[in-house]
Amino acid sequence: MMIGDKRIRSVNWHITTKCNYKCRFCYVQKLDREILDMKEACSVLSKLKAFRTDVIDIEKINFVGGEPFLHPLFYELLQAAHEMGFVVSIVTNGSMINEKNIHRIAKYVDWVGVSVDSVSNLKEARLGRGMGHHVSHAVEVADLVHEYGIKLKVNTTVTKPTCKENMEPLIQRLKPHRWKVFQMLHIEGQNDGCVRELAVTDSEFQNFTKRHEHISLIGGEKPVFESNEDMIGSYFILSPSGKVISNEGGSYGTFEFEEFLEKQTSVINIEKYVNRGGLYEWADLTTTGTKREINEKIRPEFPPEMLQANM
Repeated sequence: MMIGDKRIRSVNWHITTKCNYKCRFCYVQKLDREILDMKEACSVLSKLKAFRTDVIDIEKINFVGGEPFLHPLFYELLQAAHEMGFVVSIVTNGSMINEKNIHRIAKYVDWVGVSVDSVSNLKEARLGRGMGHHVSHAVEVADLVHEYGIKLKVNTTVTKPTCKENMEPLIQRLKPHRWKVFQMLHIEGQNDGCVRELAVTDSEFQNFTKRHEHISLIGGEKPVFESNEDMIGSYFILSPSGKVISNEGGSYGTFEFEEFLEKQTSVINIEKYVNRGGLYEWADLTTTGTKREINEKIRPEFPPEMLQANM
């Protein structure tokens, strides 16, 4: 991939809205039908592979949800995308990753993104992410992902209860190749009920950014921070049925592929995509080695008592 070639090269496919968690700030709670036929799903993947214009040339696909593990064709989708030559990524709450299935996804997946929004198990539970052990499990998942040679990304949504936290010890413990930090985004019709209680101001998000922007990740990479303004109009997104989603104006609109071809630059802003770090060398970052090496290097850096902190 040539970073200087400014085209949209990644897509987020929300293959399902089903989830075993109830994250209150989730902005993909009400989308269209999921695809339950592999032939239809492969048709979507084939369109993405052949979809080359002056604006878009897709190399990397992120399977997201909801919780993507809950899609009945999840493993088949990973295999198909891998065999078509995509860089394959999943974004998950991590609850369904374990010793039994990590080897199955490792055959086809280049990146695993795990969502962790706090250093506190208790806070995560109050936000709807899990039942009180989400952060502890995320640490175990990070070790498994590293052990199997998959690149790790951590996604963090900053909300009012977490905006004053110091996440550096946890991030150093998880040791991700990439850390993406989002200002909680309000999408009309998706997460309206939590905005007053959970949304953070631009100033609060900037303060969180300033406290964490110095952190060094694997390969010397720095965290990526995305404000609401950065996110709107800067993602190539597919709905569960494979339609293109626009989030302009803070609400969702959908387009068929053919209709989207005529409106590419009005749906996705290439400059915003590039400026928020949408292009990076996703195939070249190094992995971290064996689980034993990881444990020796980073386990002492995160104090376990923080997991239950009610800050």
